[in-house]
Amino acid sequence: MFEKLKKNIAHFIVKRKYLKQNANTICYNEFLTNSHNILLIMPKNEKEFFNAFDILRYYQVHKKNITLFLPEHKYNSVPEKEKYKYISYSLFQITRLNLPNKSLRNKLKNIEIDAVIDLNRSEEIFFSTVTNIVKSKMRVGFKRDLMDIYYNLVIDQKQDDPELAFKGFLATLQMF
Repeated sequence: MFEKLKKNIAHFIVKRKYLKQNANTICYNEFLTNSHNILLIMPKNEKEFFNAFDILRYYQVHKKNITLFLPEHKYNSVPEKEKYKYISYSLFQITRLNLPNKSLRNKLKNIEIDAVIDLNRSEEIFFSTVTNIVKSKMRVGFKRDLMDIYYNLVIDQKQDDPELAFKGFLATLQMF
C-alpha cells in the first residue's frame, strides 16, 4: 500500500517539476542518425545490463559520443570503458520516493545532449526522471505501463528474453 502511494507521489512530482512538453514538432527521420551526443541509461537489471552492450557497440561503431549513466559499482563491468564518458550515481543519491537527490539533479541539469536512450525495460521512475532532467531534444525508452508520457519515442518490445528484446530495440532505433 505504501509502495503504491510512494509511486503515485513520485509520478506527481515528476509530472509537475521535470516533465518536458515539446513545443516544437520533432522530425524523427534520421534524428538519432544525425545525433552526435547520446546519453545511454544502462539497465538496472543485471542480465539486461550485459545484453545492452550491443547498443553500446552499435553507437561506438558509428562514431557517436556516448555518455553512460550507470551505478558506480557497475563501472568496471563495461568493456572498453575508456571509450565512453560516464555519469555515475550511488544508491545514496536515490531518495525514498525513488527520485534523484538534489546533488544528482544539479549535476544532470547542466548536461546538454542530443538524445537520451533509457534501456530499462521495467518501470523505474528514477530513470524516467533522469531522462527528463537532462537537456535533450529526444528521449527514447521501452513501452511500460505509466512511463509512456516521459518519452518522445516509445518502442514496444514484448519479448521476455532480454537478448531478443534488445536486438529488436536496436533494430527499431536503426530506423531513426
